[in-house]
Amino acid sequence: MERVSATQYMEEGRIADIPGEHIPNLIPLDENITHVLDVLCNGGYGAWIVGGAVRDCVLDKKPTEFDICTDATPKQVQESFEETIPTGIKFGTITVKSGGAQYEVTTLRTETGYGDGRRPDVVEWGTSLEIDLSRRDFTMNAMAYDCARELLHDPFGGKADLASGNLRAVGDAHHRLSEDGLRIMRAYRFMDRQEKGIWLPDKQLSAALIDNRAMLALISIERVWNELQRIIIGVNSDIVLARMNRDGVLPAIFGYSLPLESFELVTKLPRDLEARLAILFASLKSLEVNDILTRLRAPKKVIKRCKHLHFLIHNSPSKHELRLYRMVVSEEVVTHAALAAATGRDTSLIEKSLQYPTDVDCLIDGEWLMDKTRFEPGVKLGRLKDWLYRIQIERGFSSVAQMETALCTISWNEGDSSEWPEVKWP
Repeated sequence: MERVSATQYMEEGRIADIPGEHIPNLIPLDENITHVLDVLCNGGYGAWIVGGAVRDCVLDKKPTEFDICTDATPKQVQESFEETIPTGIKFGTITVKSGGAQYEVTTLRTETGYGDGRRPDVVEWGTSLEIDLSRRDFTMNAMAYDCARELLHDPFGGKADLASGNLRAVGDAHHRLSEDGLRIMRAYRFMDRQEKGIWLPDKQLSAALIDNRAMLALISIERVWNELQRIIIGVNSDIVLARMNRDGVLPAIFGYSLPLESFELVTKLPRDLEARLAILFASLKSLEVNDILTRLRAPKKVIKRCKHLHFLIHNSPSKHELRLYRMVVSEEVVTHAALAAATGRDTSLIEKSLQYPTDVDCLIDGEWLMDKTRFEPGVKLGRLKDWLYRIQIERGFSSVAQMETALCTISWNEGDSSEWPEVKWP
């Protein structure tokens, strides 16, 4: 993203009620977000970039999204722009369209009462940036940047915590987590510094994570699943998951205990959600895997693939069925090899199967088969075609003549057609 010189081009809005550190060009800006900030500031309001974008920029990472806070009320935000969406107007959030981009603009607010452990009972619009930042979860997320004045507002030491690899709650950790149980999951997610290792929670936060784990029961399972999958595909997910298990959080989510070695195996795999889930659940039965993922309300495609990979962990092809195995398992053969390698199993036959094709078309059609057998169209004809197709794959046939020979050697006039071989493995 091309940087725009803030001091040269941007309007200065209302100044924050807390001091800031002058850091030039901390946030990369383009014309779309500059427009949003300028409109708010021209209206006499304060406007600051907050949260994840500031955290990422302090870490010299390119932000993926920008959140803005302002002392303008939601109604005033809507009146200031031509195109808005009342995304979370109840909690002060309006989505503003600027050019081809969208930005969440949230009014400074105070919150009181968290009766359900998920959301505040009372929300009041405010004008204090300091108070607004004080209600956020962790110090690394409680920073704001005034792009016009190039000031970093960091009242809780988030920048220093980022530098030291320290994960710390804003204020009292027990109180912060008791407000919103999802912060427990977010804490574990933020522990993973990706390629830079692990952020260690301080003593107070460590204790609060254990003491407040029952709060997870109050959180929608969809929100838990959203955080959990991000943890699982993290660079250091083995360490984070092991800690979640030790803290009693993971058993509370899964409802099953997992062996310690499961966590060590996770990062031996690519950042593939279903593959990592399958290896985590390797010690469980298929029905138990289905139970966990169903309760977590994982997407059906995730459940289906995870169960398939879980099956593959415990099964390997014989040397006599490599063609069929390759055809049926298709490109998941590569994942199967990775799973087998991670668990210390022999991968030679799995890798050998890669020489065989996956796009084999049946050499014969229904009309040819009806002419040879006098079968009428129907289930029996289809099952016979499947049988011959399987033979074709297993033996590597390449001609119709070979298929005709195969037809002459099988007992297609006898037995129950529902029991005839199909193109499946195992």
